[in-house]
Amino acid sequence: MYTRIKHTAFLIGCCLCLSIVLRAQVNYPVMASIQLNPPYSLYLSDYAAPDPQRMQVTLLMKDLAETNYKCRLRLKIEGFGSSLQSKTAFYTPPILLNGGEMLTLSGTDLAPYLNPQNLLIQGLDNNQFSKNGAKLPEGIYKFTVEVLDYTRNNVISNAANAIVSTFLSYPPIINLPMANTKVDALNPQNVVFQWMPRHTASFNAAFNVVYKLRLVQLIPANRDPNDALRTTRPLLETITPQTMFVYGPGELALTPGENYAVQVQAIETEGRDMFINNGYSEAVAFTYGEKCSVPQAVMAAVSGRNSLKLTWTGTPTQQAFSVRYREAGDNPSQWYEEDAFVPQLTIGGLKAGKKYEYQVKGQCIWGYGDYTPVQAFTMPDAEMQKGDFVCGSSSGAGAITNRENIAQLQVGDTITAGDFKVIISKVSGATGNFTGTGEVLVPFLEYLSLTVTFSNIHVNTSRQMYEGIIQIQQDDPGKVSAALKQTLTEMLDKIDNALQSADLASLQQLDAAGLIQQIEKMKDWSELSAATRDDLGQLESKLQEAQQLLQDNNMSPEEKATLGQKIAKDIKNLTDKMKQDLQELGEILKELLGIFKKAVTSLKTDYNDSRMQQLKKDYEEKKNAAGKLIADNNAAIGLTKGAGKAESAGDIQEWGETDSLDLPQELKDYGAATDSLQEGILVQILAASTDDKDNEQVVNQLKVNQQSFKEFVQQQQTDKKEETDTVRQAKVSIMNWIRSVIEKL
Repeated sequence: MYTRIKHTAFLIGCCLCLSIVLRAQVNYPVMASIQLNPPYSLYLSDYAAPDPQRMQVTLLMKDLAETNYKCRLRLKIEGFGSSLQSKTAFYTPPILLNGGEMLTLSGTDLAPYLNPQNLLIQGLDNNQFSKNGAKLPEGIYKFTVEVLDYTRNNVISNAANAIVSTFLSYPPIINLPMANTKVDALNPQNVVFQWMPRHTASFNAAFNVVYKLRLVQLIPANRDPNDALRTTRPLLETITPQTMFVYGPGELALTPGENYAVQVQAIETEGRDMFINNGYSEAVAFTYGEKCSVPQAVMAAVSGRNSLKLTWTGTPTQQAFSVRYREAGDNPSQWYEEDAFVPQLTIGGLKAGKKYEYQVKGQCIWGYGDYTPVQAFTMPDAEMQKGDFVCGSSSGAGAITNRENIAQLQVGDTITAGDFKVIISKVSGATGNFTGTGEVLVPFLEYLSLTVTFSNIHVNTSRQMYEGIIQIQQDDPGKVSAALKQTLTEMLDKIDNALQSADLASLQQLDAAGLIQQIEKMKDWSELSAATRDDLGQLESKLQEAQQLLQDNNMSPEEKATLGQKIAKDIKNLTDKMKQDLQELGEILKELLGIFKKAVTSLKTDYNDSRMQQLKKDYEEKKNAAGKLIADNNAAIGLTKGAGKAESAGDIQEWGETDSLDLPQELKDYGAATDSLQEGILVQILAASTDDKDNEQVVNQLKVNQQSFKEFVQQQQTDKKEETDTVRQAKVSIMNWIRSVIEKL
């Protein structure tokens, strides 16, 4: 019994092994093979294209007796986490096989099997897959083809396999120009753009690829190049099959010294997405040459009764210069221009006693640079008593290389300033920096002697002025420096110290004539308050009375002493009052600055980091919405200016005429978001400022309820309002000022 069971088990095992071997060695009547030819595409339609034949299926009917055997294919494409397989019941004409004949299928023969409608898709979004043109995700795929009986749908061939690797290619790399470098500005214009393709080693190399080159100017110069390339109208946008482009004289002229950005996009000619980042290279920013430099050390000097000589320092790259000048004043004349080929020019035909403004610019191979800042020169009057003698700085002049400061100057010393000799008559200062007066002999006026003044000039050991300004002495108040209070205080202290006794003897010690001359200049200072200017007028009148008293010989000594004591006392009372006013002004300014800082600190809290981030986010959202509206509906909106048409929200903003345009709400929202963000930025800047001088300038411009900031604070003190109310009102004043600044931007 045991032997029989064992024998039976052995037979069953043999049968099972035989069954497995027979299954593995099934002799199908049809032999199938599949061949996929590079380039390997992600698009199914490319494998069904008639030319080139990227997919070929070969079938061989091994049964020689068969004729017109009807069959069909079953296609399966397997990737990581996804598969596509032929549906069991889709209709397609039968494939006819004859015994012993080999049939090759490709192109249109395979098109029905590669149609997404005839495929059972798993692991992929069917709608998205169809929307993308039946494009497979990047990856490795296994293609399997089997032959089925057309009627019974049973497998009659082996499973033919082929494996392909399909990945997107990297976009090109721009080799020239290199990022953040300077490109030489040549004449004629010649800028080479060159890039290296990175798809040539992949399946994309066999596709037809062209390149779109886009060039924009960066305004402002530090603008993000990617943002500029997305939103700015390009200077150049062209398509080329080459990997380089020469930007020559036939293109728009680039401006030396300006920043630009370039980007290249690789594009498949039939619109297929074959590249990462849609084929866009990195944005490359570069600087085109450099601006023709601004001439330095521009100096003007009298060259004759009606002529002015201008000299300056150029550079080797400057081939010529352009000088423009005009008569200054409330209604200045038109600019007159003259050319020079050396760094100097004499201008004739000028009017005596008139003030002229002048500027100089250089011309290089690639064009003109910027003008120098406007400088002014007053021609001497007919008597040569008023007007400028020499104006400008000789700093950097090529002829003066000695920068070793002279230790000391004394009365009687002679120094050279430009083409003139100056004899020192009064001087203070040391180590090369001097202030004082002098006399100059003018050769072309028969050595007429003119009195000149100078302040903070620099003199080297060769007694040459290499930096500073010398002027004919004149009653020109000029600009009041930040030391106005100190200057006024020093004068009052001088008077106060001389009049300690407040009698005729102390009055005789005053330099009344010198003080009157100083007051005449001070009265023209625009920074003085009306009250201070009135006090100076009264002080001047008292000093004139003192002069008359001291010159009057018809009075008795007793009368002179009595009147002198009264005048001295009046002068002393005035100086004490003015000194007290100055002290109060200083305390008020200190208090104003304190309130201002508290208000700004409070505003900084209102515009904290969280709110600033929200303002920036809101700005970006509104900007994108406005840009999309213009890009999508430009024709409908019809926003134009001259020959230009708005292509981005930035165009509308740059025009600066949004108030006169009937703007859609998106653009209005963009403008409001821009203003809000700018308000926050200005608050941040004010809060970060630690310079009291800067803060004083802001305080002087603040307005609250049509009152000056000072009057506002005084009113708050009078009404004894809480400090919080004062700060709250100050915040309103500051925000109103900030908004007025933004309106002017």
